[in-house]
Amino acid sequence: MNLSPEQFLVELRRRRATRVRRVSFRMNRSTVWSLTQGGRVLNLHAAYRTATPELLDAFADLVAEGGWWTAARRRRAASAIRAWPPLSEALRDARAEPRNRSESACCATFQQSRYLRTLYRDLNRTRFEGRLPDDLPLRLSNRMKRALGHMVPGEGGAGERSVREIALNVDLMLEGNDEELVDTLLHEMAHAADYLLTGHRGHGSSWRAWARRVGCRPVRLNDRPIRTRRRRTAAVTRVPPPPPPLAATLAR
Repeated sequence: MNLSPEQFLVELRRRRATRVRRVSFRMNRSTVWSLTQGGRVLNLHAAYRTATPELLDAFADLVAEGGWWTAARRRRAASAIRAWPPLSEALRDARAEPRNRSESACCATFQQSRYLRTLYRDLNRTRFEGRLPDDLPLRLSNRMKRALGHMVPGEGGAGERSVREIALNVDLMLEGNDEELVDTLLHEMAHAADYLLTGHRGHGSSWRAWARRVGCRPVRLNDRPIRTRRRRTAAVTRVPPPPPPLAATLAR
Protein backbone atom coordinates (compact mmCIF):
# COMPACT_ATOMS: atom_id res chain seq x y z
CA MET A 1 0.00 0.00 0.00
CA ASN A 2 1.31 3.44 -0.98
CA LEU A 3 -0.15 6.04 1.39
CA SER A 4 -0.71 9.67 0.49
CA PRO A 5 -0.05 12.29 3.19
CA GLU A 6 -3.80 12.56 3.76
CA GLN A 7 -4.20 8.78 4.12
CA PHE A 8 -1.26 8.60 6.52
CA LEU A 9 -2.89 11.31 8.64
CA VAL A 10 -6.19 9.39 8.66
CA GLU A 11 -4.38 6.28 9.89
CA LEU A 12 -2.75 8.24 12.71
CA ARG A 13 -6.09 9.66 13.80
CA ARG A 14 -7.59 6.18 13.86
CA ARG A 15 -4.88 5.36 16.38
CA ARG A 16 -5.70 8.36 18.62
CA ALA A 17 -2.76 10.49 17.42
CA THR A 18 -4.89 13.61 17.08
CA ARG A 19 -2.25 16.26 17.73
CA VAL A 20 -0.81 15.98 14.19
CA ARG A 21 -2.74 18.12 11.68
CA ARG A 22 -0.63 17.55 8.57
CA VAL A 23 1.79 14.95 7.17
CA SER A 24 4.44 15.60 4.52
CA PHE A 25 6.83 13.22 2.75
CA ARG A 26 10.38 14.18 1.85
CA MET A 27 13.27 12.36 0.17
CA ASN A 28 15.81 13.22 2.88
CA ARG A 29 19.37 11.93 3.04
CA SER A 30 19.59 11.40 6.80
CA THR A 31 16.66 12.83 8.80
CA VAL A 32 13.88 10.24 8.68
CA TRP A 33 11.14 12.01 10.63
CA SER A 34 10.55 15.19 12.58
CA LEU A 35 7.74 17.11 14.26
CA THR A 36 7.43 20.82 13.51
CA GLN A 37 5.02 23.67 14.24
CA GLY A 38 4.52 22.62 17.82
CA GLY A 39 3.96 18.98 16.98
CA ARG A 40 1.21 19.68 14.46
CA VAL A 41 3.20 18.75 11.33
CA LEU A 42 4.83 15.34 10.91
CA ASN A 43 7.60 15.32 8.28
CA LEU A 44 8.48 11.82 7.08
CA HIS A 45 10.99 10.22 4.79
CA ALA A 46 9.24 9.15 1.58
CA ALA A 47 10.08 5.51 2.38
CA TYR A 48 7.30 5.54 4.97
CA ARG A 49 4.65 5.87 2.27
CA THR A 50 4.51 2.06 2.33
CA ALA A 51 4.19 1.82 6.11
CA THR A 52 2.64 -1.36 7.47
CA PRO A 53 -0.11 -1.29 10.12
CA GLU A 54 2.51 -2.18 12.73
CA LEU A 55 4.67 0.75 11.70
CA LEU A 56 1.67 3.08 11.76
CA ASP A 57 1.05 1.88 15.32
CA ALA A 58 4.63 2.84 16.20
CA PHE A 59 4.23 6.32 14.71
CA ALA A 60 0.99 6.80 16.62
CA ASP A 61 2.73 5.80 19.86
CA LEU A 62 5.48 8.30 19.15
CA VAL A 63 3.42 11.36 18.25
CA ALA A 64 0.24 10.84 20.28
CA GLU A 65 -0.62 13.67 22.65
CA GLY A 66 -1.40 12.92 26.24
CA GLY A 67 0.13 11.04 29.13
CA TRP A 68 -1.07 7.51 28.59
CA TRP A 69 2.05 6.33 26.73
CA THR A 70 5.13 5.53 28.78
CA ALA A 71 8.62 6.75 27.88
CA ALA A 72 9.69 3.14 27.34
CA ARG A 73 6.88 2.64 24.83
CA ARG A 74 7.93 5.74 22.93
CA ARG A 75 11.54 4.54 22.84
CA ARG A 76 10.44 1.17 21.46
CA ALA A 77 8.37 2.93 18.82
CA ALA A 78 11.30 5.14 17.80
CA SER A 79 13.57 2.08 17.51
CA ALA A 80 11.04 0.23 15.34
CA ILE A 81 10.70 3.26 13.05
CA ARG A 82 14.46 3.66 12.64
CA ALA A 83 15.02 -0.08 12.09
CA TRP A 84 12.31 -0.51 9.45
CA PRO A 85 14.08 -2.49 6.65
CA PRO A 86 12.96 -0.45 3.58
CA LEU A 87 14.33 2.73 5.15
CA SER A 88 18.04 1.88 4.82
CA GLU A 89 17.72 1.20 1.09
CA ALA A 90 15.73 4.40 0.57
CA LEU A 91 18.39 6.42 2.40
CA ARG A 92 21.12 4.95 0.18
CA ASP A 93 19.09 5.89 -2.90
CA ALA A 94 18.53 9.43 -1.62
CA ARG A 95 22.23 9.93 -0.93
CA ALA A 96 23.06 8.72 -4.44
CA GLU A 97 20.86 11.36 -6.06
CA PRO A 98 22.30 14.76 -6.98
CA ARG A 99 21.85 17.31 -4.21
CA ASN A 100 19.53 20.27 -4.55
CA ARG A 101 20.85 23.68 -5.48
CA SER A 102 21.37 24.72 -1.89
CA GLU A 103 23.96 21.98 -1.38
CA SER A 104 26.95 21.38 -3.62
CA ALA A 105 27.70 17.84 -4.73
CA CYS A 106 30.67 15.88 -3.49
CA CYS A 107 33.64 16.41 -5.79
CA ALA A 108 35.77 13.59 -4.35
CA THR A 109 37.19 10.88 -6.57
CA PHE A 110 36.59 7.25 -5.62
CA GLN A 111 40.11 7.05 -4.14
CA GLN A 112 39.62 10.26 -2.15
CA SER A 113 36.27 9.06 -0.78
CA ARG A 114 37.84 5.76 0.25
CA TYR A 115 40.72 7.58 1.92
CA LEU A 116 38.41 9.93 3.85
CA ARG A 117 36.12 7.12 4.97
CA THR A 118 39.06 5.03 6.19
CA LEU A 119 40.63 8.02 7.94
CA TYR A 120 37.30 8.94 9.57
CA ARG A 121 36.73 5.42 10.87
CA ASP A 122 40.27 5.17 12.21
CA LEU A 123 39.94 8.51 14.02
CA ASN A 124 36.54 7.49 15.35
CA ARG A 125 38.03 4.28 16.75
CA THR A 126 41.26 5.73 18.14
CA ARG A 127 40.19 9.22 19.26
CA PHE A 128 36.42 8.98 19.87
CA GLU A 129 36.17 5.42 21.24
CA GLY A 130 33.87 4.49 18.35
CA ARG A 131 31.09 6.75 19.61
CA LEU A 132 30.29 8.33 16.24
CA PRO A 133 28.27 6.58 13.50
CA ASP A 134 30.47 4.64 11.07
CA ASP A 135 28.31 5.72 8.12
CA LEU A 136 28.19 9.44 8.87
CA PRO A 137 28.01 11.23 5.45
CA LEU A 138 31.33 12.75 4.30
CA ARG A 139 32.01 14.86 1.24
CA LEU A 140 34.57 17.17 -0.34
CA SER A 141 33.37 20.59 -1.46
CA ASN A 142 34.94 22.74 -4.20
CA ARG A 143 32.70 25.69 -3.35
CA MET A 144 34.15 26.63 0.04
CA LYS A 145 36.24 29.80 -0.10
CA ARG A 146 37.32 30.71 3.43
CA ALA A 147 35.81 27.82 5.37
CA LEU A 148 37.84 24.63 5.76
CA GLY A 149 34.92 22.45 6.78
CA HIS A 150 31.52 22.24 8.40
CA MET A 151 29.27 19.85 10.25
CA VAL A 152 25.55 20.02 9.48
CA PRO A 153 23.33 18.88 12.37
CA GLY A 154 19.98 17.21 11.81
CA GLU A 155 16.94 17.19 14.06
CA GLY A 156 14.18 14.66 14.53
CA GLY A 157 11.27 14.28 16.88
CA ALA A 158 11.47 13.21 20.53
CA GLY A 159 14.92 14.78 20.87
CA GLU A 160 16.48 12.56 18.22
CA ARG A 161 19.70 14.05 16.84
CA SER A 162 21.63 13.18 13.69
CA VAL A 163 24.42 14.58 11.53
CA ARG A 164 23.45 15.35 7.95
CA GLU A 165 27.05 15.57 6.78
CA ILE A 166 30.62 16.58 7.41
CA ALA A 167 32.00 18.53 4.44
CA LEU A 168 35.65 19.48 3.92
CA ASN A 169 37.24 22.01 1.59
CA VAL A 170 38.73 20.07 -1.33
CA ASP A 171 41.87 22.23 -1.13
CA LEU A 172 42.77 20.30 2.01
CA MET A 173 43.74 17.44 -0.30
CA LEU A 174 46.51 19.53 -1.88
CA GLU A 175 50.16 18.87 -1.07
CA GLY A 176 51.24 20.77 2.01
CA ASN A 177 47.84 20.56 3.72
CA ASP A 178 48.03 17.02 5.11
CA GLU A 179 48.27 18.00 8.79
CA GLU A 180 45.52 20.57 8.37
CA LEU A 181 43.30 17.95 6.70
CA VAL A 182 43.50 15.64 9.72
CA ASP A 183 43.06 18.53 12.16
CA THR A 184 40.03 19.84 10.25
CA LEU A 185 38.39 16.42 10.13
CA LEU A 186 38.96 16.02 13.87
CA HIS A 187 37.53 19.52 14.39
CA GLU A 188 34.30 18.63 12.57
CA MET A 189 34.09 15.20 14.20
CA ALA A 190 34.34 16.96 17.58
CA HIS A 191 31.37 19.10 16.53
CA ALA A 192 29.49 15.92 15.61
CA ALA A 193 30.29 14.28 18.95
CA ASP A 194 29.38 17.42 20.89
CA TYR A 195 26.04 17.66 19.10
CA LEU A 196 25.08 13.98 19.06
CA LEU A 197 26.13 13.23 22.64
CA THR A 198 25.36 16.49 24.45
CA GLY A 199 23.14 18.48 22.07
CA HIS A 200 25.53 21.43 21.95
CA ARG A 201 26.49 23.42 18.86
CA GLY A 202 29.18 25.96 18.12
CA HIS A 203 32.64 26.48 19.61
CA GLY A 204 31.62 26.62 23.26
CA SER A 205 33.28 25.03 26.28
CA SER A 206 31.91 21.53 25.62
CA TRP A 207 33.23 21.55 22.04
CA ARG A 208 36.62 22.83 23.24
CA ALA A 209 36.74 19.96 25.74
CA TRP A 210 36.11 17.48 22.91
CA ALA A 211 38.78 19.17 20.75
CA ARG A 212 41.41 18.87 23.50
CA ARG A 213 40.37 15.29 24.20
CA VAL A 214 40.77 14.12 20.60
CA GLY A 215 43.86 16.18 19.80
CA CYS A 216 42.78 18.96 17.46
CA ARG A 217 43.34 22.66 18.04
CA PRO A 218 40.41 24.13 20.03
CA VAL A 219 40.08 27.18 17.77
CA ARG A 220 37.94 28.25 14.83
CA LEU A 221 39.05 27.15 11.37
CA ASN A 222 38.23 30.17 9.20
CA ASP A 223 41.41 32.17 9.73
CA ARG A 224 43.92 29.35 9.37
CA PRO A 225 45.78 29.58 6.03
CA ILE A 226 46.17 26.57 3.75
CA ARG A 227 47.51 26.08 0.25
CA THR A 228 44.82 26.71 -2.34
CA ARG A 229 44.31 26.18 -6.06
CA ARG A 230 45.44 28.93 -8.40
CA ARG A 231 42.24 28.44 -10.38
CA ARG A 232 39.11 27.57 -8.43
CA THR A 233 37.84 25.55 -11.40
CA ALA A 234 40.86 23.23 -11.30
CA ALA A 235 40.13 19.66 -10.27
CA VAL A 236 41.85 18.23 -7.20
CA THR A 237 42.57 14.50 -7.48
CA ARG A 238 45.49 14.07 -5.10
CA VAL A 239 45.16 11.53 -2.30
CA PRO A 240 47.42 12.33 0.68
CA PRO A 241 49.80 9.64 1.93
CA PRO A 242 48.05 7.81 4.76
CA PRO A 243 49.24 8.05 8.35
CA PRO A 244 51.23 4.88 9.18
CA PRO A 245 48.36 3.01 10.94
CA LEU A 246 46.18 3.45 7.85
CA ALA A 247 48.68 2.44 5.19
CA ALA A 248 48.00 -1.30 5.46
CA THR A 249 44.22 -0.80 5.42
CA LEU A 250 44.23 1.41 2.34
CA ALA A 251 46.55 -0.96 0.51
CA ARG A 252 44.00 -3.78 0.64
